[in-house]
Amino acid sequence: MSGSKRNVWLIVGLMVGLVALGSWIGWRWLQRAFTGVMAESRQNYEEGRVLGRSLTATACLDTAFARHARAPSGSMSQQITEGVFLEGCLQTGTPDALCDSVPPTGSLSQMMRFSVWSVEQCGARGLTDRNCPRLLQAVSNHCRRGTAARG
Repeated sequence: MSGSKRNVWLIVGLMVGLVALGSWIGWRWLQRAFTGVMAESRQNYEEGRVLGRSLTATACLDTAFARHARAPSGSMSQQITEGVFLEGCLQTGTPDALCDSVPPTGSLSQMMRFSVWSVEQCGARGLTDRNCPRLLQAVSNHCRRGTAARG
């Protein structure tokens, strides 16, 4: 084999090795990050369940808004943990009239109405970041499950 062919194969082999090593490192990093997010989510869910035992559903939502206002970073991890905290709190909280004001989300027009309502709820509390309305998706899910259970 000539020297130039051997150099080409050496470079190709080196590139494949670097890609494989980079892929492995990326995979390990993702595994660790995912494990951390899951552990944090479980902890926040349990915190929500414990707190919810002493609150009404509306108080759970107010607590979630207060937690969001303290750190509105908007990271994906924070959005997940805020949502699972609120779900846990609503699940064990005392039912009240919270769901009476939440628009349903069964059709596209209802989802649009819910989106406008979500922005209005955040604005009424002085929260204008774009991630605040996503917090209310947990409320929508809770109310939809409650409606389905009654229906």
